[in-house]
Amino acid sequence: MTRSAADPRLRRPVAAVARTYGRLLGAVLSVAKRCGAGRLGGGPAATAGVLVSVHLLAVTMWFGPLGIVAALGAGLVSAAVVRRRVRYRGLTEVERRTAEEVFGTASWLDDVVLTDLAGRGRRAFTLPAVDGRILCNLGTAFDAPLGTGTGAYPAPAQLLIHELVHAWQITAATSPGEFLADALADQARYELGEDVYGMHDADATHRALRRGDVERHATVVDRWFAGQSSPTRRPRDPNSPYLHEIEQLRSPRRRR
Repeated sequence: MTRSAADPRLRRPVAAVARTYGRLLGAVLSVAKRCGAGRLGGGPAATAGVLVSVHLLAVTMWFGPLGIVAALGAGLVSAAVVRRRVRYRGLTEVERRTAEEVFGTASWLDDVVLTDLAGRGRRAFTLPAVDGRILCNLGTAFDAPLGTGTGAYPAPAQLLIHELVHAWQITAATSPGEFLADALADQARYELGEDVYGMHDADATHRALRRGDVERHATVVDRWFAGQSSPTRRPRDPNSPYLHEIEQLRSPRRRR
């Protein structure tokens, strides 16, 4: 999952901007949750409406009350469109049992909402919702997340597990802003050519996870789940060098 490298000197300032943007988005989602924005619609609709309104408001607010009304109206329209066009659901019983092989009997799995939304390049992504739930946007994998995958996630359910690690990270973060800051900084570095998914250093040694390594953390877990990081190619290898990271996922977490 590498890209053409940009000037390394750009990475730190661009990542810092992305981190700040993530904190701001997290603050917006937190405030919207407290204000009851979840009533705009179930699944991703309310979150989409809030995000559209806020981004437009940054421009239209300079036009006074009319601009504010226009931004709010656009958010309501966006929520209505998403409500009609985007499919979403909770985990099925079989999907939950598969997730519990990694995360144990975690109560936060009740809050996971799968959708058929996809991000840039049709990539899956996960984010906190304004109603307190967690949106795992799987794109084309929505209909059969336990089926055989493609690309970087060829094993059955591997992409689902990767995104559920991000859901766990959301529950473990001190706030939505903390998770989004780390996630967007990771994506900024990825776009500039850094291998944020890599599990090894240049000398092929195990790379220790650092705070904020959201993609590397999810990759460690999905590779362990699929058997791709085991010398014996054994899925969910109990002797994996990454076992500490796996056991951490099963520790009790309090939703914030």
